Amino acid sequence: MQNDSLVGRRLGAYLIQNKLGEGGMARVYKAYHARLRRDVAIKVILPEVADQAGFRERFEREAQVIASLEHRNIVAVYDFGELDELTYLIMQYVGGGTLREQMRGGRPLDARLAANYAMQMAQALHHAHLKGIVHRDVKPQNMLISASDPMLILLSDFGIAKLFDQHTQEASWTTITAPTAGRTGEGDNVNPALTSVGQMVGTAEYMAPEQINLKQVDARTDVYALGVVLFQMLTGQVPFQSSTLLGILYQHVHTPPMPVRELNPAAPDSLAQITAKAMAKAPEMRFQSAEAMAQALESVIAPSTNQLSTPLAGPYVTSPPPGSNSLGPSSAQSQGYYASPSYYGGQTLPGTAAGGPHSDYGRATTGGGAPRTTTAGGNATHAPARPRHTIRFSAIALILVVLMALGLTLFSQGRLPWQNSGGNGSTQKATAFNEDFTANDRNWTSGQMQGLTALVDTQQHRYALTVADGNTYFPHPNAIGSLPSTFTLSATMQQDTSDATAAYGLAFYLTNQGSSVHGYAFIVHIDGGFAVLKYNTDLSPPYSSLWSGDHLPGMHTGLHQTNSLQVHIEAGSFTFMVNDKPVTHMVSGATVPLSLKDSGYTSGQPGLLVSGTNVDFVVTAVSLATS
Repeated sequence: MQNDSLVGRRLGAYLIQNKLGEGGMARVYKAYHARLRRDVAIKVILPEVADQAGFRERFEREAQVIASLEHRNIVAVYDFGELDELTYLIMQYVGGGTLREQMRGGRPLDARLAANYAMQMAQALHHAHLKGIVHRDVKPQNMLISASDPMLILLSDFGIAKLFDQHTQEASWTTITAPTAGRTGEGDNVNPALTSVGQMVGTAEYMAPEQINLKQVDARTDVYALGVVLFQMLTGQVPFQSSTLLGILYQHVHTPPMPVRELNPAAPDSLAQITAKAMAKAPEMRFQSAEAMAQALESVIAPSTNQLSTPLAGPYVTSPPPGSNSLGPSSAQSQGYYASPSYYGGQTLPGTAAGGPHSDYGRATTGGGAPRTTTAGGNATHAPARPRHTIRFSAIALILVVLMALGLTLFSQGRLPWQNSGGNGSTQKATAFNEDFTANDRNWTSGQMQGLTALVDTQQHRYALTVADGNTYFPHPNAIGSLPSTFTLSATMQQDTSDATAAYGLAFYLTNQGSSVHGYAFIVHIDGGFAVLKYNTDLSPPYSSLWSGDHLPGMHTGLHQTNSLQVHIEAGSFTFMVNDKPVTHMVSGATVPLSLKDSGYTSGQPGLLVSGTNVDFVVTAVSLATS
């Protein structure tokens, strides 16, 4: 028996019979229209989503466009509206289950069936692309099999797709350009009411590299995701797997997928080539439209051919030619960028993987790059693996991915100058202090440096920080020596401007040695997510996450909310508090304080961390206790 208040109720002419599922934005129910004698699916938007400012206007506009999609392989939208404070979509009911359910056994599908399903999905996507819609969440869960015809498959859930303006009939080349500072300026071609800057949606196993890097998306983004689905149908598994979300995302950007025929030698080479082309890292190397992919698939399943056992004509390149750099920065570029980073000014501290292309993001490294084990309260720090890594609802995951994207896209900006720092590298030990910003005796970072504006406001007793360029900065007191082995660093901070990718927090054991930057950071997001990060620019990549979580019970979430953050270091153990409440985790079913051990760095300066785009932060107190 279902315990749901809507089951058994009427929504207009529809009797809600049972709940089919729930996601982060909506619940889906099966319902019946007695007069029409028709089963339907009703998607009810969750109140916390529907109540967001501007949502209803955006919902109505998007629903109108989605309802205009009329294709045999797209789940039809019959109606939408609001009733009894419920925002809903009435959709076609498809009763044969999802493609994900059909693949649950982990065995490959019949090659001809896989090709047929992929061809139908490509045709559906092309129809949507011509209407100006990029799906951006193509995955087996959104592919529904007809109960009356198991060879028929339909694509659903265009509700999270974002519209892009269609100035020509070449919809596959029309891309989203985010408006600057919340407005549409010259050269922008997107309605700001229908998009959100920097938003990442989708399930990690199927996300294209450009989605992960927060770059422009177009029809080829959906082609990539469909290529992943085809890979899964042919092999019984997704191409990239990891125990962590960021491990999966890193592989999408950097790691070539294993060839289909290595996992399933029985798979036709023709389909393996189509899969590889669809999954090319660089969009220009993929099929340039979903229609082109559909035509390639149709050619191998046509009754007059035997292409399911012979190669397709023509090359299907899965990686750039030698010397190309379309998959990311070369080692030479990386060395040029990291030759002179600055933790005082415009250093973009990238959040890339800790290790090589096959590494796991949950495994941190020491300063020398050797694998190590981080412990939390005497237990391994690795969180339990999750079968699915859906990132839409994890704000801290978005922050880490954005840091990773910065690291992948800003290498071309060249060297960043060191900001002059009195006392940098000093052997003098830091002494206890309580900073209330009535003066600037400790010589805090101030002025304008690249994208950071820092002001010690002695009149209002605060430290005002503005980050304009999406980078990460470490403002700090210059007149402070090196932190001892035992200390407690605290700061009272708040975020005053909205940005989904913004973060703030404490930095400690910050050092620069020649061209290298080392240190740790404890960062939080206004939604309550947090992470403990470690930086070492001698490594490539120079970033690892020691721990992260989606919920801090003691945190005051939202804008303009003051939070007191604290890091305590003693005997090599790190513990953390937010508003006098310890950061905790679960061990054997019990909630215990989180305690991390890392011996990478044992000296360096204290500081702060701020990151975001056009974001204001205010610091009202910083203190250091050394006993």
